Amino acid sequence: MILSSLMPLEFSLTEMLKQANLILLVILISLELSFVASLRLIMFDLPSPVIKGESVELSCIYELETDSLYSIKWYKNNVEFYRYIPRDWPKGQFLPHKGIHVDLSRSDHDSVYLRDVDLNSTGVYRCEVSAEAPSFATAEMEKEMVVHVQPSEGPKIISGKQVVKVGDVIDLSCLSAKSKPASTLRWIIGDEPYTDNSSFSTTIHEDGLITTTSDVKYIIQGQHFINGVIRVKCIAISAHRDLKMSSEIFLRGENFVHRPSHLQIREKLSRVEKGSGSKLMPPLSKHILCIVIVLLNVEQMFFNYYSHQTPMPT
Repeated sequence: MILSSLMPLEFSLTEMLKQANLILLVILISLELSFVASLRLIMFDLPSPVIKGESVELSCIYELETDSLYSIKWYKNNVEFYRYIPRDWPKGQFLPHKGIHVDLSRSDHDSVYLRDVDLNSTGVYRCEVSAEAPSFATAEMEKEMVVHVQPSEGPKIISGKQVVKVGDVIDLSCLSAKSKPASTLRWIIGDEPYTDNSSFSTTIHEDGLITTTSDVKYIIQGQHFINGVIRVKCIAISAHRDLKMSSEIFLRGENFVHRPSHLQIREKLSRVEKGSGSKLMPPLSKHILCIVIVLLNVEQMFFNYYSHQTPMPT
């Protein structure tokens, strides 16, 4: 009898515990959903690639809704370099990091401004936003930024010969200035692109920059001569923003007769005239003679005028 009377009570307690656990689970799920929905990242803007020496702004746009901001922290390769905490003073703080130069006057609760980026600024950047109690929600995004270095000057051309004739085989080399990534080299001989018998190689220097070398074996062809010379041009193309820099040399034909210009002919003629004792009057002497003639004419005019005005004695 006693056991039979206790069984309904045990059953009711078990049901109550199950219902309590179910209610608690629903409450926890609701709280979790509300925390997730309250803080969310909308956009993470990070320019890439960028040029060495430029300044860039990284933006982390988020919505708090019912939450309050506790902090926003910025990381490069998992190392924190900037944080913004509204309760701290100052609110924005920079933590020294190689390759990172933060402009605190232009950085705030949703962006950080980097000055004078260099190769050490390349890396993976992460924005981490945290909310205040009671949610303590956190959201984050990350992106990679790559820094490029543009060449400081045009390529250089080296030629085995300067005076050539049809059929000669000459070696040409073109060396780009240091950059990152490596520049692409192209040849133009005469007025035509040249790709035959060419090879390319790259050299990585201690500072991380790269030079490109292109070597060409070129057989001198008559159609490439223009006024007795062949124009050889090397173009270096940067991978970023299609920057093009070039240099050129001129190969002179061996049998080309140089014809002097009209100015050179006149100069030579002038030297011949002076050397042969020419009787031609120099330009300055001609001007002096004209002035003397004018003065003599003026004197004659005055003499004639006064001779007509003065009566002759009887």
